[in-house]
Amino acid sequence: MLSRVKSLLGSVPLYVGLQKAVGAHRVRYLALERLDLKDGDVILDVGCGPAYYFDRLPNVKYYGFDTSERYIDHARKQFGARGEFRCEIFTEEHLPDLPPVDKVILMGLLHHLTDEQCRHLLDLSARALAPTGEVMSIDPTFEPKQNPIAKWMSANDRGEHVRHPEGFVALAKESFGDIEGEIVNDITRVPTTTWLMRMRKPLVTAGN
Repeated sequence: MLSRVKSLLGSVPLYVGLQKAVGAHRVRYLALERLDLKDGDVILDVGCGPAYYFDRLPNVKYYGFDTSERYIDHARKQFGARGEFRCEIFTEEHLPDLPPVDKVILMGLLHHLTDEQCRHLLDLSARALAPTGEVMSIDPTFEPKQNPIAKWMSANDRGEHVRHPEGFVALAKESFGDIEGEIVNDITRVPTTTWLMRMRKPLVTAGN
């Protein structure tokens, strides 16, 4: 039954509907607020999905990447006049095509990736950034005192690499010199535990 529900999330209406039903969209909106986006910012959104939060962005230069053709087709139809959406894996080959990035957004992505894949993506994100840029990630996590329902939600997420906060931080430290994080567990309708992580001061640059 659970695997059937997960498979249905490939449908854009069902995915967005479930996000809003459980209140997961509130965490994404909070992450965008934390970033304090401004007109003219260059945004790289890796794992953008259908980008249903796009209307909350100011007038930015936006690049969205996702591997789901359904999600990207939806995003292009809805927001293609104001952003660039690519149905591709974000790789090193894309770096020369991007201007220096002010904000990298990783919305619910890292917990789908192995440690090695995370290292690679965070390294690419650091190299894409402008010197004063930053990366924001959000992912389900575990913590000792979390609600039992929230623990179940994290354990049964579609992502197979849900980590404790320390695990996410350890990976981020390999590419960034300034890392802040917070646990959010009180804004969704269904109990969830989410790790918001802000990464600054890249240890690598586009030329390295």
